[in-house]
Amino acid sequence: MARIGFALFLSTVLLGAGGFPAARAQDAATSACSMPAGLMESVSLPRLAAGLKDNATKTTILVLNSANGVSRTTPATGAAPTEEPREAAPRTFPNYMQEGLRTRYPDGRVSVLVRNQPRRTAREVLDALPGILAKDKPALLIWQTGTYDAIRGEDIEAFAQALQEGIRLTQEAGSDIILVSPQYSPRTDFAFDVTPYVTTMRWLTRSNGVGFFDRTALMRYWSEEAVFDFSGGRSGAALFNNVHNCIGHLLIRMINSGVELKTVGSH
Repeated sequence: MARIGFALFLSTVLLGAGGFPAARAQDAATSACSMPAGLMESVSLPRLAAGLKDNATKTTILVLNSANGVSRTTPATGAAPTEEPREAAPRTFPNYMQEGLRTRYPDGRVSVLVRNQPRRTAREVLDALPGILAKDKPALLIWQTGTYDAIRGEDIEAFAQALQEGIRLTQEAGSDIILVSPQYSPRTDFAFDVTPYVTTMRWLTRSNGVGFFDRTALMRYWSEEAVFDFSGGRSGAALFNNVHNCIGHLLIRMINSGVELKTVGSH
């Protein structure tokens, strides 16, 4: 399973949009982005709340992603303009998060950055984590992980240890953390199983009292309820954008709840 290419994963997870009507996709994107009750648990985000309370300080939310082919840090504001016109690039959930947070914080104090660590397991990302945290100083780290651990069949115990250490390092650096589970696609279930990694992430986040965004369960729900169709064979930018739009806005909802929990409990 370790030899399964990322191109297969990316092309079949979100961009399999064959036969999915654009109007229906747009309706889904502009709806409440439905999710099953109880899937998203609110946890306090005290460090982010403190940063947002300080009007003189710019607050950074950092998205750490291993499922990407580009290794660099970029603001989630879109690509730089080019001289030649070209087709608009797909928008990922950090773009929609930045857009939504600008509505709530129009003074520009909140910035969403993306740092990609392409095709790396949790243990491999962990090696770079202290330097990333020291450089970007995020109030909140959103760490997407588990994909390449599943593809490579990494040991579950080693995966858990890497996440536990990552949570510790993040909190010691003064940042809150939300772990995001892998994407779901009915077309990749036969190739690798993310379930034990997702279960481990759920257990670790609950035992440590940190945030967990179960993207796997959310996308499986969307597939089973025909909110989005992930089974088609053709790529579709509209589907990709609409799914990421929903994920971005649901993450904002989780963040707002976490900040409010801290505010209510503060003195």
